[in-house]
Amino acid sequence: MDYHLDLETDDAEAFISAMESDAEAAGAAGAPVSDSGIGLRNDPENEPRGGEGVQLLTLLLTIPAGITVDVAADQIKSYLRRKRGIREATITWAEETVDDDGNVDAIAREQRVELDES
Repeated sequence: MDYHLDLETDDAEAFISAMESDAEAAGAAGAPVSDSGIGLRNDPENEPRGGEGVQLLTLLLTIPAGITVDVAADQIKSYLRRKRGIREATITWAEETVDDDGNVDAIAREQRVELDES
């Protein structure tokens, strides 16, 4: 399942650079969020969107099997709190269900990551 982390930030390029530095320091393919293996990586096709001031950036988020989105959100919050310029973050994904006739339905889900001022 693909998860995405949508961030509102003052400087998307600076955040991506810091994230890539974190990944390089850890020898990881994506920025490590925690020891549990949750990771972020930039989608090369993704360009920051938004006007002057606040930009919206969507990153690919890897959550290992067995870790709930709520637990991942807490760990992501801890990671983002150490970064500057992050105003808001939301994890989005689609859950697929199959009915008795074999029809697949994708249900959009989201989990807001509340960042306090501390």
